[in-house]
Amino acid sequence: MERNDLPLIMQAKDVIKVTGLSKSTVYEIMKSPDFPLLKVNERKLVYRDAFFAWLDSKQQGVLVTGGRS
Repeated sequence: MERNDLPLIMQAKDVIKVTGLSKSTVYEIMKSPDFPLLKVNERKLVYRDAFFAWLDSKQQGVLVTGGRS
């Protein structure tokens, strides 16, 4: 699945699909202060581009620190 095939505003289920992580892990990640969460009432959403920018920044951190964040 290509990034552009995903909805502009993603739900947790979309993040699960992209990352392959478990539902509980994704919801824990969404609690992180630096995660670009968009909360609408009780729904937890994330803009697609903001999510991938966040994910890319995390990958950079792993590469720079040699696996430690």
